Amino acid sequence: MFKLLKDAIKITNDNIILATPLLLFMLILSLYIGFSRMSVNSLPVLLLSCITVVFMTAAFFAGWFYMVKKAIALSKETFVLDTDKARATLDLIKKMPAGIGKYFWPFLGLILLAILIISVAMPAVIKLSLYIVGPLGLDAASMKDALASADGIKVFIDSLSGEQIIKLFKIEMIFILFSAIFSYLFMLWIPEIIYSTKNPFMAIFKSIKKVFKQPWKLFKLFIFTWLLNFILSFANTFSVINPLIYLIVMVLYFYFIVYLVVLLFLYYEREFTE
Repeated sequence: MFKLLKDAIKITNDNIILATPLLLFMLILSLYIGFSRMSVNSLPVLLLSCITVVFMTAAFFAGWFYMVKKAIALSKETFVLDTDKARATLDLIKKMPAGIGKYFWPFLGLILLAILIISVAMPAVIKLSLYIVGPLGLDAASMKDALASADGIKVFIDSLSGEQIIKLFKIEMIFILFSAIFSYLFMLWIPEIIYSTKNPFMAIFKSIKKVFKQPWKLFKLFIFTWLLNFILSFANTFSVINPLIYLIVMVLYFYFIVYLVVLLFLYYEREFTE
């Protein structure tokens, strides 16, 4: 496990150019969503904006994840000159169009399936949470008025009784638990598509089957990445007090995303393809 973590760090550092497309995509997506919020004035326009975001995300996923796969393959090659290695690393950007052509439809299917799974799972978890915890006893009209105010969340929380706050906390814990379970089960879904099965529906079952082949090993990897994410999220909460600290935390967070993808791809490649 330690060797895997160490090798993933080396590959990430050697191919830090992987962060460039991610940063550009997040910037373009943020600008587009911001523009859409100001310009959307009807349901057809809203649907068109949502479809555009889905297609943009599918194209980025297809190109970027293929680029990560090629970066891992590049790490196995031996270069005599550093200039040759640097040139090969920069050429990873050129792999994105090939990845889009090869994996666009599989990742479009993955996104649509993910939306469907979330749409079915979320109401089910809500019902289960309310069954376990009991009804919150909230008045819909009062809740809407509280959230509509300037300090919506604060006003809403202040309007709750102690018992309601405890129940809300329990529901949140149930959501976190189920989110962790789903994240664990679907850990290998994306690597499965990139390395083995282009059919996103079949890839779900094959990836989950692989998870159960090595449950403990993958669970340790999951806990490690979850702890890193928790630490960075916690740091991000307090980083807003200082622009410089916020910038450093955001750089670390983008590095973590690249490292996480490299780590999962490297794990899949070593355990299920070599």
